[in-house]
Amino acid sequence: MSQLGIDWTGWLQRWDDQQAGYLPDREDQFAVMLEIVERLAGTPERFVDLACGPGSISARATARFPDAAITGVDLDPFLLEIARHAVASNRVRFAEADLRAPGWDAVLGDQPVDAICSATALHWLDPAELTTLAKTLAERIRPGGVFLNADTMRLGPTEVPRLDALAVELRDKIWSTSHANGVEDWETWWKAADAEPAFTDLLARREQRFEDRHKGRDITLTDTVDAFRAAGFAEVAVLGQVADKHLFAAIR
Repeated sequence: MSQLGIDWTGWLQRWDDQQAGYLPDREDQFAVMLEIVERLAGTPERFVDLACGPGSISARATARFPDAAITGVDLDPFLLEIARHAVASNRVRFAEADLRAPGWDAVLGDQPVDAICSATALHWLDPAELTTLAKTLAERIRPGGVFLNADTMRLGPTEVPRLDALAVELRDKIWSTSHANGVEDWETWWKAADAEPAFTDLLARREQRFEDRHKGRDITLTDTVDAFRAAGFAEVAVLGQVADKHLFAAIR
């Protein structure tokens, strides 16, 4: 237990358990991501957990790369508060920034980074925002560094409509099976957080932060590949797929 008597580590674990309902092999995905970082970029000195939420990737990167300087970036003040309490390391810092806002990357400091990883978050962007983000990441990652993203990316309802529909059906089956087996879903997790009196102010700030949030059409895999190629990444590819969840990699 810690500040305000909240079990912050328990809330992070509950988040991880809830997220695993949507990606049952999530823990393996994190391990693969960090192994890819090490194989392609070496042991990182500077590592970024992009759209970090409560710090799931940061916690695992801290364990694997104990000497790395790790920065977690997110816009959600509530999830960032969990991260700050639950990920205990003097090598990790968490910063609030809106990835859609010009200049957000100032929170990363002046030095180029070796690796940037993200998971189940960037689907909140629309294709134009992703294109701009890819350009920013290309400026921040050193040559030979790597970007990895494990997230939903539709195959393309207008490009490959039958395969896209099948991928969504397979995804929905994974989700329904998980929740039928008792895994907590997204809505239940947030209702539980809302019921905790100690979170009232943080959740009010969160609500205010996202009240004007808008979203265009869903990002497709083609959008992602095109955005990172156009940004100047040397190689881009999918290294893993389950339904419409992809592990996307880009080498700077």
